[in-house]
Amino acid sequence: MANRYARRLSFIAEWYQEEAAIIRTFTICYYVADNALEVFDQRTKKTFLRRTKMPELSERDFFVGSKINIFGRQFDIVDYGDEITKNTLAKFRKKTFILLKNSILPHLGTVLRAFIESNFSISKARMVQFTAEQVKDFLAEKSKGDVQTSVLMNQLLSGPSIGFELIADNAVEKIKYCQGQSKECMNEDMPSALRGLFEREDVRNGIYCSQTDEDALRDCNFFFDGKSSLQITVKLKNSTLAVIKPHAIKEGNLGKIISEITSNGFKITALRMHLLERVNCEEFYEIYRGIVPEYIPMVAQLASGVCMALEIMCADPNKNSYEEFRNFCGPTDPEIAKLLRPHTLRAKYGSSKTLNAVHCTDLPDDTILELQYLFKILD
Repeated sequence: MANRYARRLSFIAEWYQEEAAIIRTFTICYYVADNALEVFDQRTKKTFLRRTKMPELSERDFFVGSKINIFGRQFDIVDYGDEITKNTLAKFRKKTFILLKNSILPHLGTVLRAFIESNFSISKARMVQFTAEQVKDFLAEKSKGDVQTSVLMNQLLSGPSIGFELIADNAVEKIKYCQGQSKECMNEDMPSALRGLFEREDVRNGIYCSQTDEDALRDCNFFFDGKSSLQITVKLKNSTLAVIKPHAIKEGNLGKIISEITSNGFKITALRMHLLERVNCEEFYEIYRGIVPEYIPMVAQLASGVCMALEIMCADPNKNSYEEFRNFCGPTDPEIAKLLRPHTLRAKYGSSKTLNAVHCTDLPDDTILELQYLFKILD
């Protein structure tokens, strides 16, 4: 993809400075060749960050509407910084909205793997339970009174659904191609994995997709802007927390990890993707401060990109979810996990104590506190 883009991409970004309660505006320049950033303060006309390599970021992270975490500060990209960037990217990097209905949730990991293998980036995700009134609001701009709309309404009321904001070149058209609505794909990266998945009838019936760029924008705003008050599904009863860390997501292992979880006696009862500010990461890991030597790099890793929070329950209600899932994650050091418990998540997907793929609640009394923090306090 880099050969299609200019050497330097420029964006206008905003950062909310909490201490002063003001929104500051910056110009962010991303250099494709060496994965480096420069940040300029528009108010002071001074350099805010000298050109610095950021290996955790890629050109796929930069588009209007995205959120970029730079050394713990969350910047919202609100516009293109110059005409060259606009003309180069505007027609390519676009968002679409996908809604996984309750019937397809047992195959969540498989679906996510297909998205990732088809070069979609997942920027937002959330599990909710619709009410009848919310379904009507969601369908308000769509075809009214037809059979498909009635079926969709019943499906959304039957149980939890998961909404995703996906980013890709010509994202809406790419999904249409996968659905078989278009014979040609305008992308260089043919989404064969996702198209193959859509050949299954249960998948086609279990996924709602926005049909136009305008629909995608409207659907994403409805689902993620908070105004619709969609009900979260967290149970807070015999459940525990899992957080799939940013490095595991960037390495393309999100779908694989979720498949491992759901195929080993666990079910996901709540899901939320977060891009956490550094202060939130420090609060979340507060119990490790001064105790765990890796506290600072742990915070830096969690703040480095999007993570996915999951509420986990044992499929068998007679089992202790906290104990079972903590054992399934394995020792915090992946090297030890590979020797002693090679079938655990950290043994398979971790590489160090900091980059160990997943966080799980360490103390039984903290399960509700951690779940409430990521699913209610930060909702």
